[in-house]
Amino acid sequence: MACSPAQLICPLSTGASLGYTQPMPAGDEALSWDAIRAKFPIARRRIPLIDGSEAPLLYLDHAASTHSPSCVLERYTRFMTEEYANIHRGTHLLSRVATRSFDDCYTTVASFIGGELDGGAIVFLGNTTQAIDLVAHVMDPVPGKVLVTDLEHHSNDLPYRKRGPLLRARVDEHGRLDMDHVRDLLRSNLVKLVAVTGASNVTGWMPDIHALARLAHEHGALIACDCAQLLAHQQIDVRGVDDPEHLDFVAAAGHKAYAPFGSSFLYGPRWLLDEAPPYLPGGGTASRVSARRVEFVGTPDRHQGGTPNIGGVIAMAESLRFLARVGMDRIREHERELTAAAMRGLQAIDGVTVYGPSDPDARLGVLSFNVEGVSDLLGAAVLSEERGIACRNGRFCAHVYMDRLLAEQRGYAAEPGATPGAVRASFGIYNTLADVERLLEGVQMLRARSWKGRYRVLGPDSEEAVQAEFASRCNDRWMAPE
Repeated sequence: MACSPAQLICPLSTGASLGYTQPMPAGDEALSWDAIRAKFPIARRRIPLIDGSEAPLLYLDHAASTHSPSCVLERYTRFMTEEYANIHRGTHLLSRVATRSFDDCYTTVASFIGGELDGGAIVFLGNTTQAIDLVAHVMDPVPGKVLVTDLEHHSNDLPYRKRGPLLRARVDEHGRLDMDHVRDLLRSNLVKLVAVTGASNVTGWMPDIHALARLAHEHGALIACDCAQLLAHQQIDVRGVDDPEHLDFVAAAGHKAYAPFGSSFLYGPRWLLDEAPPYLPGGGTASRVSARRVEFVGTPDRHQGGTPNIGGVIAMAESLRFLARVGMDRIREHERELTAAAMRGLQAIDGVTVYGPSDPDARLGVLSFNVEGVSDLLGAAVLSEERGIACRNGRFCAHVYMDRLLAEQRGYAAEPGATPGAVRASFGIYNTLADVERLLEGVQMLRARSWKGRYRVLGPDSEEAVQAEFASRCNDRWMAPE
């Protein structure tokens, strides 16, 4: 007998009291940025400094992961405390509640990116890397090559590498994608897929993904966009399949859009996803199984083997509803103002190198920089320990791009024995111009070498407690005060 949610018996008399997701109060679009900031508990966090005092945490690591607002935390907690149950095939009340809440998330996510669920489909996974690996899995049998760019995070490169050789489109000396090289590669090769980031996690620079989509389609290729950085900061519109600039695949994760860790999605063509073998065959992917035969279901369940992160998906959908209420155009303008102010300030400090294109309008709020004579390890540690500023440092799992930027724009000072990298500050929805000023004051301190503490490098095998900001595992080293 086939197992299908459609066969569940749901008593009409209880439908109104199932506890399905209720819309949060409207009006976030009218709130001031201070009021929006107040919705984030992390914005009230204070942390100890090296001199024994405390300071408000200034979190500038949104490109890595974002914190959740209270409405997302409350929705997640409500599921975990009142609705927790596995989805599909269950006839009891909590399973029906969880199933309805989870299935509503497909529509929420598709609507947020301008997609539709007839010709298109949403598949929920654990992170962006898994979502991109599903693209690589689906496209693997298709004849042709995959074209990636030198902008990419490893997650939008390595999943394709393990399935065959790639074509690589280069970047120019300013860190922008070389569109002429993309055209040349498309003209001279049978390309099945163009894989490109929506925004760099190193510089925040945004390639024109719709122009790239048109180019890809003109040459018979599809396009897959890694929108991990873009999702929470600029409106995504996949557009209809009749539009030559439509996006075929979009991958992103909740933890970069103010939801908890462990949830992501892939949007892609339903027909192509249905033709591919299940990504992870197992529970929930089959309708009939005998000792010798199996019938797999269609997308999305076809590729969602096992129990998904139900609470995480529900929280991710809630975070997208929150962003939609505030307004993506409004968020973009707010963060563009912060980025422009930070770039002006950093460029005005002698001895500071800001990597990537100089136009703030072409970037998200992601700024990677170095200070003359100060390694990225030391810079990030001092900002954390002496100013309470949480930045990331290292090479940001984008080694090809970082190598080109550091070679062209230089400005780094490597810690002995460590690979050269940069310090990265990245803005989010609740950051303010006062936060920008505080960052600039911290960088000025680095330039003046006026920090108070002494610092030493710790390696991955150290048993000492790490107090300073971690470096990326690209270096696997960090720095702590002595």
